[in-house]
Amino acid sequence: MERELMIKMKHWFLVLAPLLFIVILVFKRPSDPVPPPAPPAQNVLAELGLPPDWSKLERFQETISRETFLTRLETIYTKDDSWKEWILIDEESNLAAIGEFVLRFSRSDQPSPGAIFDWKARSALSPTRALPLEGLHIALDPGHIGGDYAAIENREIKWGDVVIREGTMTLRTAELLRPMLEELGASVTLVRTKLEPVTLKTASDFSDARLFYRTSEIRARARLINESIKPDLVICLHFNGTASKTPELFQHFHIILNGTYTAGELAHEDERFQMLQRLLSGTIEEEIPLARVVAGSFNQSIKLPPYRYPEESRASQNITNHPNLWARNLLANRLYQCPVIFMEPYVMNSLAFITRFNDSSEEIFREYARAVADGLAQYYSKQ
Repeated sequence: MERELMIKMKHWFLVLAPLLFIVILVFKRPSDPVPPPAPPAQNVLAELGLPPDWSKLERFQETISRETFLTRLETIYTKDDSWKEWILIDEESNLAAIGEFVLRFSRSDQPSPGAIFDWKARSALSPTRALPLEGLHIALDPGHIGGDYAAIENREIKWGDVVIREGTMTLRTAELLRPMLEELGASVTLVRTKLEPVTLKTASDFSDARLFYRTSEIRARARLINESIKPDLVICLHFNGTASKTPELFQHFHIILNGTYTAGELAHEDERFQMLQRLLSGTIEEEIPLARVVAGSFNQSIKLPPYRYPEESRASQNITNHPNLWARNLLANRLYQCPVIFMEPYVMNSLAFITRFNDSSEEIFREYARAVADGLAQYYSKQ
């Protein structure tokens, strides 16, 4: 009996042993390697951008209410809710978390400490000044470069014997505007005085020439404005134009204020920082009423119809229901750390403009300058 039991056990061992070996192999097989955790997302910067110093926003602690912050953010500086990926609002603690920076809201709005340099609002000018612009320092920024650079910039129109270069026209307009503003009491500085770039870079320094005239040039002007000129206001002078190869039929006019940051722009750390810098410093509170008055002066004297961006545009929006005022995130009106009025009148490749330019270009520049000067005088004359 014992012998039979041993034979049966041996038989079952021989049957089960291979199965047991397979089970052991399965359970003892090394597990698939676990991939390492993804590295944290790197902070992406805009073209030629520099990492921002977030500590510079500390001066805005407890100066703005959550309601004002959200109103500016949602009606001026953005057009959708893409900002929520980068800015977290904690209503209970009355805080906003932007990456590692935490902004403490105030219960009610307090006077803003201003931008990286002190600029004067209209309310800060002496009420006893003899001239409307007395005590005001204005920087005139003639858009583009002009001259021999106009072709590189793609801001040159040739129509028969007529050659129209935007940078050349904006410089001439600035030269006419300067004495008009000085007669009104302002101190005036031209950001560019020649048909030459401000940047020390050249087009050959970049694989894409657009980085030369669109980015390096504007960043060089921003350094000049923010570190040397330090004005109370910048007027960016431009002449509108389209990419059409055939002359346009109509002209129009609008003013651009900083705003409408897209999701792609907010993904850049430096642009998020610069948006918050402008939002918190309150430049928009000076820009909107000033732009309304300047637009009114233009509409009264030059009578160009307002331009409208397409409704589906993600990068622009009409603000304050004024037909001439639009918010866009341009490099100049983002980097210049004071109120910025970005002018876009006429259409330099329209039949009406080409014809008139051929007859009397100086008249165009003078009326442009006069409309701006009259608008500034009207705005700053009021207390």
